[in-house]
Amino acid sequence: MVHLASPVELSVPIDRLLPPEARAVGTRVCVTVFDLIPLAMPEVYLEDPGLRRRYLARIELLRNADRILAISRHVAAEVTSRLGVAPARVLAVPLVPAAGFRPPFSRETAVREAMDAVPGLRSSFVLYTGGSDGRKNVEGLLQAWALLPEELRRSWQLVVAGSLPPLHRHHLEVMAATLGFGDGLLCTGFVDDAVLVALNQSAGLFVFPTLAEGFGLPVAEALACGTPVIGGDNTSIVELLPDEARFDASSPPRMSEAIARGLTDDAYRRRILAVASERPDRTWDDVAAETLAAYPPGVARPRRPDPRLRLAFVSPLPPQPGGVATYSARLLGALRARDDLQVEAFVDGPPHHRAEVLAADARPLAALDRTEALGGRYDAVVYSLGNSEFHTGALAQLVRRPGIVLAHDVRLTNLHRFAAWQHPEATPGGFAATLHRMYEGRLPAELGRSGGLTDAEVDRWGLLMARDVIAASTRFVTTSDFAADLARLDARPEHRHRITTIPFPISDSPSAARVEGPPVVVSFGVLNPLKQGPLLVRALAACGDDAVRLVFVGPSSDADTAAVRDAASEAGVGGRVEVTGAVDHDGYRHHLGAATVAVQLRASTNGESSAAVGDCLAAGIPTVVTDIGANRALPRDAVVAVAADVSAPELAAVLGELLHSPGRRASLGTAARKYAEAHSFADAADALYRLVSSPA
Repeated sequence: MVHLASPVELSVPIDRLLPPEARAVGTRVCVTVFDLIPLAMPEVYLEDPGLRRRYLARIELLRNADRILAISRHVAAEVTSRLGVAPARVLAVPLVPAAGFRPPFSRETAVREAMDAVPGLRSSFVLYTGGSDGRKNVEGLLQAWALLPEELRRSWQLVVAGSLPPLHRHHLEVMAATLGFGDGLLCTGFVDDAVLVALNQSAGLFVFPTLAEGFGLPVAEALACGTPVIGGDNTSIVELLPDEARFDASSPPRMSEAIARGLTDDAYRRRILAVASERPDRTWDDVAAETLAAYPPGVARPRRPDPRLRLAFVSPLPPQPGGVATYSARLLGALRARDDLQVEAFVDGPPHHRAEVLAADARPLAALDRTEALGGRYDAVVYSLGNSEFHTGALAQLVRRPGIVLAHDVRLTNLHRFAAWQHPEATPGGFAATLHRMYEGRLPAELGRSGGLTDAEVDRWGLLMARDVIAASTRFVTTSDFAADLARLDARPEHRHRITTIPFPISDSPSAARVEGPPVVVSFGVLNPLKQGPLLVRALAACGDDAVRLVFVGPSSDADTAAVRDAASEAGVGGRVEVTGAVDHDGYRHHLGAATVAVQLRASTNGESSAAVGDCLAAGIPTVVTDIGANRALPRDAVVAVAADVSAPELAAVLGELLHSPGRRASLGTAARKYAEAHSFADAADALYRLVSSPA
């Protein structure tokens, strides 16, 4: 067993803290936790993304230790609540002061020793010892001191003992002068243990204005020296001081009242001193004995104490753009709602899109290897994989750490194209070398030399570039039978058994309140050539109804926006066509509520299921879809399917019939909602759980 007495020292490399040799042989790990204050106050301590990542890696080490020793009952409760650790694995072993902190034989002698050691110290002083960290609330103490009656401030000196950065010390001294007691504040700077003991023994009152502590050792030291102590009514301080010795540390007036009482009310001083004298007389021998008794017995590391399956989920996540990020967030929520799963998210995507989501309950994908090394191997890793630059990290990780691939696309040519420069280790030799290695020399030598493939080249040679991903996966999961069939065509025969499907979930898509107004035809999702925007514009013009508007809702490039606007201008409907670009959640719901009819065209498919189609069905919108790929599995009473080569007049006829048939729209909307309700994210989470919990 290894006991890590200070596991969150970020300056110490993890491999030095917990050597790989120890991890390799399954050594038991015991850790001491001093506090989880950065988790409680992330806006103060974890604002820097790099620091946050390193801290969260150490938290993973704590969470997965065999035994966790906390320095107070408060910290033990924090470990249980914030880290989700079973209480049986956590034990509070409170600290004690060093043996030198004890009541003086003579207070007068202690005062002389302190005054001899600390220039400027008066015989009557109120003491604070501790750091300059903002949560220590020294500025609040100065504000409280300024509120004391002038007679008390003249009679007593406020002493701040301990090392302070020069600029902070200057700030406190200027603040005291501004508040009217500049000569009544003494900042001692660093003092050694002997002087610290003398200060504690000779202080008239010890004040600890902290806002958050793991234990509060300065309080315990002052109590051990027989000094009256008052402190903040929070965190672990409630374990050290009686109720009447505590104050609201966030309120300088309340603190000032407590200080005044501690200096003037002799009966009050005797009561808080009596409580201190009644505390059990624990020593460091007791701490050592309690620690030894807490060590887990035996040598071999037991099975993980948490009976839940432990799952890593890798995906881009909101606010990163794209349907996969939104889909993954919903699926992640359904997985985390299960009592039999412990799910931890890892964010994939380009660096400029990753940083903004790390404040959420997720880690960067780069932390996955280290998280497994520290916390034990996951029962499964699920990679939510698509055909864009947002998934190249998952591709590289999959090679090192096989897992379940949840495929949003079966054609992965762009994924490999982006990976060639974002994660070269995933495409050894570059894109062309990877392509020819994947298809074992059956392609023309010049194919792929440009660093990618055109649509015509993909179609001519039947290239999906999914076969190596399928080979690296433990399961390759699609959301339609069509996509699974495509994957089997690309896979090597020995890997085809890994391909399976789960339902495509749609029922908990965003709700949409109906928006009354003129008829609106809406197309949702990324606007690109595959969505056939100009064709839909020409169909609108052919409808012959000048009251109908057409709105494209979703991200769009300048070129695709221009293509739609040019088509609208040529058809004479420019004033009735709008391209919104990317919209936020509320804007998206507004357009769902305003849509009379939705049209989700697609010129071709790579096996993906459309989240936009799912949103339309969940909102009960009559929806026109192209009759290809996964759309073929949609019930005909819930959607209107048109051929892939539908013409503008044919599409116009379909739109006209829907726009002028309220009964038909109502029937489609009812069937659409019914279908959506039968395909929930909870159902998809159930199916994924069965894959995780069953052998491959």
